[in-house]
Amino acid sequence: MSTITEIESAIERLPAQQVEELAAWLEKHRASRTNPAQLDAWLASAKGAAKPGATTSQLMSLTRGEE
Repeated sequence: MSTITEIESAIERLPAQQVEELAAWLEKHRASRTNPAQLDAWLASAKGAAKPGATTSQLMSLTRGEE
């Protein structure tokens, strides 16, 4: 399987119990990929960003890591 479409198709054919196991694995996998140091750095840079005059576009840019 090399595409998301193939993976989605394979998931659709799984029994319910295996879907639950896959969902649990994905949550664990996603959590393990989050780097706490990066999150802390992002939070530090975001602190105080919503000052008067800040636009929604500027804030969304910050949340995407573009600033």
